[in-house]
Amino acid sequence: RPHVKRRGLKGAPKACLCLNTALGDLTEKAYHFWYAFIIRTRDIRFGARLAPHPNCELANTTNMIDKKLLAKIRKLADSPNWGVREDATKDVKAINDKFFLEYLPIWEKWVAEPNPNIRRAVEVGLLRIKKEHIPHALDLLDPLMYDDDNYVRKNCGPFALSHVGYKDPNTTFKRLRKWMKVKNKNVRWNVAMCLGVWFGQSYPEESLKLLKILAKDQEKFVWRAVASSLVKLIRKHPKLKQEVFLWKGRDDCLAVVKYYVK
Repeated sequence: RPHVKRRGLKGAPKACLCLNTALGDLTEKAYHFWYAFIIRTRDIRFGARLAPHPNCELANTTNMIDKKLLAKIRKLADSPNWGVREDATKDVKAINDKFFLEYLPIWEKWVAEPNPNIRRAVEVGLLRIKKEHIPHALDLLDPLMYDDDNYVRKNCGPFALSHVGYKDPNTTFKRLRKWMKVKNKNVRWNVAMCLGVWFGQSYPEESLKLLKILAKDQEKFVWRAVASSLVKLIRKHPKLKQEVFLWKGRDDCLAVVKYYVK
């Protein structure tokens, strides 16, 4: 049994190398024992370095869910200190890096939590999500697109959705087109804000098509968000200015854009 510190990763690489080498010829039962030992160290980064046995179903069971870690995340996420709340999102990201599907049922419950800080921890925790998990990530963001809480909303469309969508634009644009038809103004606001930041700036032509539609929105809350995104988009891609300034029937929105873009 290799010596592994419960805190820190100093001895982790060597220990994992020894375990992967030593466990290769063990029976499945013995492998399960050592795999579970690694998981019980409660270090997501360390435990992930040891690949499950080919026939091991442990990774798909509730044994993988670290309740103490989740309790820690909830406590950090609800701190009055922003830096501490960010530590909670880092833990969620670390989990999602290796065990997203195992923890997905937990996140599905957390996005419906009454506490907005818990909901926000889930959405920001999706920033490093892998491309193959984008559909699930968008599903998690769906209820948060409707969220009335200012803190949750500002971390949704302009931040989490932008980072998640960037990795799979085709899937994301399909979802955005559905969302922009929703009657709830928060949903359309999030769509509009997503199109002016990293995601929209990376795919400006397609983003402009959606913004052109949303620029006619009857809700000032929405078309002001469109104006904000258009300003950012034009500053990033100046060639778009001429096309945008020729739009018809969007006078209120364009008046704001023209004020900030000369």
